[in-house]
Amino acid sequence: MQTLKHKTSRFKDNGIFATEYNLAVEELLEIYIDDSPYAVTMRLPGDDINLVAGFCFTEGIIASRDDLVSIKHCEAIANKRRVLVQLNHNRPNSINAYEERAEYVSKSSCGVCGKSKAEEIFTELQPVETFHSIRLGGILTLEECFEARQTIFPLTGSTHSACIFDFRENLLASAEDIGRHNAFDKVIGALILEGRPQDAFLAIVSSRLSFEMVQKAGVLGIEVLSGLSAPTSMAVSMADRLNITLIGFLRANSMSIYTHPERILNS
Repeated sequence: MQTLKHKTSRFKDNGIFATEYNLAVEELLEIYIDDSPYAVTMRLPGDDINLVAGFCFTEGIIASRDDLVSIKHCEAIANKRRVLVQLNHNRPNSINAYEERAEYVSKSSCGVCGKSKAEEIFTELQPVETFHSIRLGGILTLEECFEARQTIFPLTGSTHSACIFDFRENLLASAEDIGRHNAFDKVIGALILEGRPQDAFLAIVSSRLSFEMVQKAGVLGIEVLSGLSAPTSMAVSMADRLNITLIGFLRANSMSIYTHPERILNS
């Protein structure tokens, strides 16, 4: 269940009347890695496995799906509120830095909660090496696709969305969540589990473009990151350094291009 009905009162035109609203469901999810608690996040139920896979990838716990032995819900816990991750420690690209870090609590609105050291927040990434171009009209067409994929936001007004497309403008993955980081991790996780992260070219997110969102895009190797809202100064600086084209205020007929506009063709 991702929405529920709530009876309430509304004030409008100098009057109060009874009404009913749809609420986005917000529930806790526990992430266990190798049988030990690692993180707790608040999320919109659904796509939990993709969420955790994307979280592990963007946190640097795994480098590919080959680093996973298994990822599944714990059947002993009610409401599917716990996901168990078993890592393959024999893989050459296995990353074990997580073992030195204590369990932390993450919130749906924050991608850095529980991190105590700068090196835990900032990931050293190489600039994106690939280069593909896209027409302005193509981006606007993808924005229409993005809007059409939102199903929970029109009902509740309280969710974020994310979509990832390839350079041929095909939709690869889409997701919604109460948290902007969660929504992005869900679509990233979908590509990781499908073994096709290299196909990711352009992402659209409904939220502001913070440095954490740019960092997640950089981990995946996305060339173009677009948002419906504005970027922060650190996001622009990071996108410029990582060779990512950063687009804000994406609308049906307008956008602002902050970094690397050479990928965008005006035709």
